[in-house]
Amino acid sequence: MSKTKSNTNQKKIRLSEKDSLMQSVYIERLERFLALAELSYVLKTAPRIYPKIK
Repeated sequence: MSKTKSNTNQKKIRLSEKDSLMQSVYIERLERFLALAELSYVLKTAPRIYPKIK
């Protein structure tokens, strides 16, 4: 594909202030969810340490 053809196919997206806020909230919540999923996996696969009973 030539340069001019690829440039005409690209569209610029303009977000309103409300859309921008909603997108930032969505990204923040997605990051929190992924952090919780990662923590859950780490805790599930962590080696167990059992105390010695005397």
